[in-house]
Amino acid sequence: MASKSKVAQQKKATSAKKINVYLIAIPVFAFLIKLIIMANIKGTNGAMIGGWLGADGENYLSGVDGLLQQGYFSDKSILSYWPAGYPILIWLLTKISLTHVIYLISFTQSIFYAYASYYFVKQLRGTKLQPYMFLTGLALAFNPTLSLSSLAVGYESPIAACMLMVVGLILKSRNSDHDRQFILRVISVGFFSALATLMQPRWILTSIVIAIVWAVITKDRKAQAAILIGVIAIMALAPAIMIQRNVKSINKSVISTNLGVTMRLGAGDQTQGGYAHTGPDVPCDPVPPATAVTDNDVVKCVIKWYVTHPGKSIRLFINKAWFYWSPWSGPLVNGTMARNPWLKIDPIMNIAKGSQAGHDLVYNSVGRGISFFWVIGCISLFFIGFFWLRSMKGSYANLAYASFIPVVISWLVSMGTIGDHRFRIPTMSLSLFLQVIGYFALRHRVKTGSFAAALESSAQAR
Repeated sequence: MASKSKVAQQKKATSAKKINVYLIAIPVFAFLIKLIIMANIKGTNGAMIGGWLGADGENYLSGVDGLLQQGYFSDKSILSYWPAGYPILIWLLTKISLTHVIYLISFTQSIFYAYASYYFVKQLRGTKLQPYMFLTGLALAFNPTLSLSSLAVGYESPIAACMLMVVGLILKSRNSDHDRQFILRVISVGFFSALATLMQPRWILTSIVIAIVWAVITKDRKAQAAILIGVIAIMALAPAIMIQRNVKSINKSVISTNLGVTMRLGAGDQTQGGYAHTGPDVPCDPVPPATAVTDNDVVKCVIKWYVTHPGKSIRLFINKAWFYWSPWSGPLVNGTMARNPWLKIDPIMNIAKGSQAGHDLVYNSVGRGISFFWVIGCISLFFIGFFWLRSMKGSYANLAYASFIPVVISWLVSMGTIGDHRFRIPTMSLSLFLQVIGYFALRHRVKTGSFAAALESSAQAR
């Protein structure tokens, strides 16, 4: 009996070592590949620049120019039109090296994303989800659009990493006692929520909802109070910093002034709800005694238009909900991801560009059918993964909600502004996780004939 016990312990130790190896190896290997790619990204003069411009890359770098010329309180208009947080973070990196700042952006974002994906997957170890760690790690590390986004100048990849850290910390807290580390986790969740909000102010809503959800799933009253006060107070520092900067620089207590413009793009009698606005704009006049229309005026006008045009509004909301999940390329693409690094090597794009026959295959009925079912598949796996994980009860249900809610909020924000598949990237790390769980749920359904959450063994899952 003693020898059998020793053999079992040795097998368990060997399995644990194996898990630890791939837990670390997958994100490290992905990071090393990115370093090689970065070394081969060169400018027009042949010099290494180490990264690409994202969809709004020039705007962010223009903001950095203003900060370099005038300092933190620069009155350059781009720093109040767009949120100033991401340019400020880049500006801090220029203190290390201005010449190689794009390389530093790619390096910093890539190492942050690598660690965040490692930390999140690590929290699945020792749980009933351990059999699914390997595929989750691979999906996070090697999904081409999400992973390569860390090499582009843009806020999407850092926020995706923040989301992994926030949900990972909440899961860690649920699986641990309320010890001294609990306060540190609350502070950490607040910090990563603040970092995400600094780069994209719409994360104010996401952060508040996440804090409420975390508090609700926590039983201890003191712990609930600590979560609500700690996370929201720390997160609130980010918008406060941006408002204070804009008050000092342009004498306006605003975070940014582009919300109305964005909402207006997605509304109107003849438009489809995407970034490519068609037809007349939603009318909006200044409120007397003002002579100019403000961003807040435009927001109110768009909301009023939705209320007074319910039929057209429903059509636009449906369109924008679909555009949010649209493919990165092909006939159903809709969004601002033309600079997606993946498109440089996307085989679908290569087929379409190779010949007229290839173009017809991709953009006519066959390509449209494949794209349609790709979108349906992505949405279906997302919901199946959520409901299957929720059915496991306890901390697994908590993880399901913590992963699901930020994606849904981002989806709803897209429906309220413009339908753009780029809005999917900041929460894509969480939707990918649920899609992986959805894949295993379907596999379980095929094997057993039921979605009953009796999890597979580690060996079977791989």
